[in-house]
Amino acid sequence: MATFSPHPRRTTRYSSIGMSPSPPRQGVARRTRAGGSTQPQSRFSTPARRIGNLPAVKDDESVLSGSGMDVDDESSEVFERGLRTDTVFSKSKEMTVTFYAQLPMEVKQALRNADFYRDAYTGDVDTLTGFAVVASLRTCFVWKYSQALTGTPTCYIFGCPKEAYPPPMATPFHALVPFGTQREPGLIICSNIGQIRFWDSIGMGLAGGDNFSFSLLDLEEGENVTSFVRADSQTFIASTSAGRLFRLLVTSAGGKYHLSVHPFGRPQSSLSRFLPGFFSDPDQQPQRGFISAVAAEELERGASGRLVWALVDLRLQKWNMAIEGWEKLITEEDIGEQTRAAVREHFTSAPESDLELDLELLDLKLQKPGDMVMLVSWAGQEDGTSTDLAPHPRRVYAVVYLRHLPDAFTVTKVQAVPYQSTSSSGAPMHPRIQVVVPEKLLAIQFGDAVTICSQENEYMDRLELKSAMDRTLGLGVVQGESEFLVLTAATMMKTTIDLDEVASFHPEPGRANLIKSTMTKAILYGSLPENPLHFSFPPEIDEEALMSGAEQLSAAILESDTEVVRAHHDLHAQMTGRKERLSFLIKFINDNSALTKMSQRSRQTLAADAEKLYAAHQLWLRHNESLRAGHTDDVLYEAVYRYMNDVGEGHHEDCLRAFLRLRVRDLGGLLPHVAELVRRSSSEMNGKPTETVPQANQVVLTILQSAHSYRAYNLGVYGVVLPMIDPWTSQPEVVEIVNELFNVTTQLVEAHSGDSETAESKKVPRAQLPELASCLFRCIQERLDWLASPSAADETGVERERSLLEDRFRQLRPEALEVLRRNGFANEAFRLAEDYHDFRSLASLCHKGKIYPPEDNPNAARIENYIQKFKEAFTTELYQWYIEHGELRTMFAQSHSEYLDTFFAEHPHPGISWIHDLGRGRYALASQALLTEAEHAPELVSKHLMLSIGKLSHLAQLHEGTKTINQDVLDAFHDGLDFVSVHETLIEDLKSALASVRGRQSLETQVETIAQKKAANLSNRRALYNVFKFLVRQLLQGKALSVEDMAELLSLKDNYERVEDYATALHLLARAEVNHQNIPSSRRLSVFRNVWRRIYIHDDWNMIRQTTGVSDEELNQRLRSTALYAALQAVAPKRQRPEGYKLPPAEALDVPSEDELALRWPSMSPEEVSAVERDYWRDSRVLQDLDLDAIYQSMEQLVSMDEGASGSS
Repeated sequence: MATFSPHPRRTTRYSSIGMSPSPPRQGVARRTRAGGSTQPQSRFSTPARRIGNLPAVKDDESVLSGSGMDVDDESSEVFERGLRTDTVFSKSKEMTVTFYAQLPMEVKQALRNADFYRDAYTGDVDTLTGFAVVASLRTCFVWKYSQALTGTPTCYIFGCPKEAYPPPMATPFHALVPFGTQREPGLIICSNIGQIRFWDSIGMGLAGGDNFSFSLLDLEEGENVTSFVRADSQTFIASTSAGRLFRLLVTSAGGKYHLSVHPFGRPQSSLSRFLPGFFSDPDQQPQRGFISAVAAEELERGASGRLVWALVDLRLQKWNMAIEGWEKLITEEDIGEQTRAAVREHFTSAPESDLELDLELLDLKLQKPGDMVMLVSWAGQEDGTSTDLAPHPRRVYAVVYLRHLPDAFTVTKVQAVPYQSTSSSGAPMHPRIQVVVPEKLLAIQFGDAVTICSQENEYMDRLELKSAMDRTLGLGVVQGESEFLVLTAATMMKTTIDLDEVASFHPEPGRANLIKSTMTKAILYGSLPENPLHFSFPPEIDEEALMSGAEQLSAAILESDTEVVRAHHDLHAQMTGRKERLSFLIKFINDNSALTKMSQRSRQTLAADAEKLYAAHQLWLRHNESLRAGHTDDVLYEAVYRYMNDVGEGHHEDCLRAFLRLRVRDLGGLLPHVAELVRRSSSEMNGKPTETVPQANQVVLTILQSAHSYRAYNLGVYGVVLPMIDPWTSQPEVVEIVNELFNVTTQLVEAHSGDSETAESKKVPRAQLPELASCLFRCIQERLDWLASPSAADETGVERERSLLEDRFRQLRPEALEVLRRNGFANEAFRLAEDYHDFRSLASLCHKGKIYPPEDNPNAARIENYIQKFKEAFTTELYQWYIEHGELRTMFAQSHSEYLDTFFAEHPHPGISWIHDLGRGRYALASQALLTEAEHAPELVSKHLMLSIGKLSHLAQLHEGTKTINQDVLDAFHDGLDFVSVHETLIEDLKSALASVRGRQSLETQVETIAQKKAANLSNRRALYNVFKFLVRQLLQGKALSVEDMAELLSLKDNYERVEDYATALHLLARAEVNHQNIPSSRRLSVFRNVWRRIYIHDDWNMIRQTTGVSDEELNQRLRSTALYAALQAVAPKRQRPEGYKLPPAEALDVPSEDELALRWPSMSPEEVSAVERDYWRDSRVLQDLDLDAIYQSMEQLVSMDEGASGSS
C-alpha cells in the first residue's frame, strides 16, 4: 500500500499544452497532487472522449438505448438500487470485469458532487487488511469493502492534518497499519508538509477520530512529502522533494502502539558527531532531487535488513534498510541515458532531442530481487499534416524492465502502454504501476482508466471510465490471484484475468481480435446505464486490425453469433437487437474518431452489412403483415427453401426464420430463386403468374428499396464516398432480374383480358410498375457509377461493360417510361425522367397529345417549367425532337429565341437555322446557311429555293446598312443558280423526247423513252445505257444531281444537236474543283477523262478524214462541226486550267479501276460494276484505234487560228 505526491516538472514549458499542472519546486509553495491523488502528478491525464451526435439510423422499429452514466444524483440511484456481484461490466476471453461492492453512503455523499478539477481526492484498496480508503484535504474515510458485499459497510471518518495555506489540489498521504485478522487496522495520515497523525485503531473514527498521536517530519523550507509507502506491517517510508527518505516505525510499549520517525542514514554515536569525517563515507552520500517512487523488498526470514529502491529524478538509488534502525546508500546511478536510448529504439516516433523528449520516470515496482518494472513517460509529438480531429497525445507511456547487475542497471525490455494523455484530458493524476502476477501481468492506474499489459507477449487491454465525473481512486491487487480491485468515485469493480488465454495470445490475429473484442464489449455492455466503463480503442490503433476486427464483428452479428447476439424466440425482436448492435458498432467507431483509419472498402462492407440486415428485417415485417392480412407468401417461402437447400441448410424446420437469422449476409442470393419462380409460373401449364408475379415483385422491391433507402440515409454515418464499390444491389444479375420482372409485369398487365376477375387481378402488378421502373433505373445507374469510378479502372472488361450498359440504358429508358405512361403513371414517368435527367424522354413524353399550336398542348406548362428549370440541357433535346419529328412550326412558334441561338450554335442545322436567322435579322448567317445547305440539297426545287432566298438574304445586307457584301459568296450563289439552270435546260431537252407520246406514262416508261431517243449511241453499251437511265430517273423525280453525275449525264447522251453540252460538262467539273465541291480528288481526273473520251469518239472521224475531192475550206468546216472543236474552243480562253480540263487523246485513254467504280456507284452490284468497266474499256479502245493525235494537233491550230481571226476582227 502506497501513496505518492505529484510528480515535479524539471523543465519550463511555454505552451499551454505542455505546461505542467504542478507548481515549481522553489519557493514556499508545497508540492501537491493534481487531481487529489495520493500519487504523484504527471502530465499524462485522461484522454478526451468525444460525445458527438451522429445521425441516427432511420429505423422505426429500432431505438438505440443506453447513455453514459455520470456520478450525479441519478447515477448514484442506479447503484443504490443494488447490483449483484455477478453483474458483468465487461467480458472477453482474457478479461472479465464485474461489479464488486457498493461505496458507503458517506463516501457517496462526499463524492457525489465533487469536481475533480477543483476538489482533490485520493484513495486506495488495501487487500491485505480488506479495507478501502478515500481521503480529501480535510477528511479521510475508511471502510471494510468486503462488508459491502452483504450489507451497508461501516464507515470510519477521520480528520486530516490541517495546513494553514494548503496549495491547490493538495491531499494527504495515508496508509493502513495491519494488526492481523483479530484486530482492526490502524491508520497513518501524513500531510503535504510532513504533519503525521496516527490512530492505532480505525475504530476511533466512529467517535470523531480525535484521539491520535502526532508527529512531524523535519522538512526544510520548500520541501514537501512526495510519497508514503508501507514496507511491512510496522515499517513505512516517506520520501520528499528534496531527495530525502524517512523511516516510520510502529512499535508497541505499555500496551499502546507508538509511531517513531527518523531520516534515512547511518546511526550517529557521540564520537561521530565530533569527528564526522572519520566515520562517514562521502562517496555514498545521496544527491538531492525529487523522489517520485519508492519500492522496498520483502524482509527475508533471518535477514539483517532489506533493500529499498528510490527513483530520484532520472537516477535510481539502492539503499540497505537494516533492522537495527539505520539505513545506508549502497549505489546511485543515472539511468536516464540508457532509458532514453531504449525508448527511442522501441518507439521510432520518439523525439531525438532530449529536451523535446522530456523523459519522466514515474513509478517503480519490484518483481523479484534485482528485477524491476518502471513506468516512464515522454512528450507526445503532434503531426502538423494530420487532419484527424482527435486530440493529439500530450504524454506517451511505456513500461521499462530493469535488471540490477553487480556493477550496473540494465534495460532488458520496453513495452508500450495502451494509453496516452491529450490536451483535452480529464482531471489529472500521477499514474502508478502494479504487479498483478509477477513476471506475467501488470496493471497501470490512470485518472480515468486502468491498463493491463502482459509481460509475456503483446496482449494489452484497458478499463476506461465512462463518466467525466468519475475517476479511479485506488487499485488493489489480490495476492496469489490473477485479479485486482478497482475503486472509483462511483463503485468498486473486480477484474479477473485468464492467464491461459493471455498466454495463448498471438500478435497477428490477436490485434484484430482485441479490436473486435473491444467493439464487442462496447456493443454488449456499453449501453447498460449502470455500467461505469467506457469502451474505446487504444491509442496508435493498427488500421488493418481495426478493419479486420470491425468486419469480423459485423459478420458475426449478421450470422447471429451467440457471442454477440442473444437468442430470442421473437425474430422481430432478435433482428431489432442485431440492428442496434450494428448501429452501436459504427457509432462506437465514430465516437473513437477511428472511421478515418478505415478504407472506403471496409466502411462500405460495414454499411452493406447494415443495409442487408435492415432490408431483411423489412422483408420479415412485410411478411408478418401479409400473414396478418390472411395472404399467402408462397414465393418468399419457396425461394428461401430453394436457397437454403442450395447452400446445404435445408435441414431447418423453418427455413425462412433460419435464413433471416443465419444467412442475411447473402441476401442478394435470394433474388435469382425469386426470378426462377416467376419464369416457371409463366412457362408451366398450371402456373399462376397473376399470383406469383406480384409476390415476387414485392420480395425484390422490399429488399432493394430498403437497402437503397438505408444506404442513402446513413452515408454520412459510415463515411461512404459514392460511388459504392461494386455494390451488391446492382450486380449484373440483379439488374437482369429487375429488368425481367418489369418486362414480365408489363406483359401481364397489358395482356388482353375479357373477364372482370382477370382485370381485377392485374391491379396489384399494375400498381407495382412505377416502383419496378424506379428500382431498375437506380440499379443500372448505380452500376454505371461504379464502372466509371477510378476504383473500377483495374477491373477486367470494365470499359466494354460500361459501354454496353450505357447503350442499353439509353434504349431502355424511353421504353420503360412509355410503359408507365400507357398504364396511367404519366406523373411517375415524368418524375423518373427528371430524376435521371433523361431530357430526350421528357421531350417525348411532353408531346404525346396535341402538339400544335404549342399553347394547346396539355403539357405546355410542364414544357415551360422544364425550360426554366433545366435550360439548355432540356431545350437541346426538345428542339432535336421537333426536328426529327418534323415539328418545325411548333419549334419556331415558341418564344425562346435565346435557347434556339444556343442550340443552332452547338448543333448546326443550316437547313433549318436560316429560318431562325432570317427572323432575327441575321441575313449574313442566313445566306451562308442557305448556301451551305443548298450544296447538299437532294431536291432540285429545294436547291433552287434555297439559293434564291439565300441570294436575296445576302443582298438584303445592303438594305440594312452594310456598305459592302462578300463578293465570293454572291458568286457562289450565281454559280449555284447557274447549275440549277443547267438542270432545268437538260430536263427540258430530255423531256422533248416525250412530246410525241400520248397519254399518261409511268416513270419507268418515260425513262425508257428518253433513253431510246436521247442515248441511241449507247445501244451497244448496255451498262452505260443503264447509268444514263438511272441519272434520267433521278432528274424526273425532281432530284438535284451532283456535278459529277451531271457531267456524266451531259456527256453520255446524244449531243448531235447540242455539242456545247460537252463543254458545259467540262466547265462544271472545272468550277467544282475551284470551289472545292464534293468530288473526291481521286475521281476528279477520271471524270474529266470520261468526258474527253466521249468527246473524241462523238464524231465519225473516218468520214472526216476522207479528203479526196474535198477542199481545205470544206475540210476545216467539217472539223469546226465536231464536238472536239467545240470543246477545245470552249476551254481555250481559260488560262488557269485545273488538271484534266484539257486532255489530248493519249491522256484520255485511262479507265477508272473496278474498285474506284464501286465507290462511284455504291448501289451497283459487282457484276454491274464490271459491266460498266467493260464499257469504259470499249470506249478507250475505240479512241485508241482512231489515232487522233494528228487530228488533235490540227484541231488546236484551227481553234487558235479561229480565235486569232476573231480577236483581230
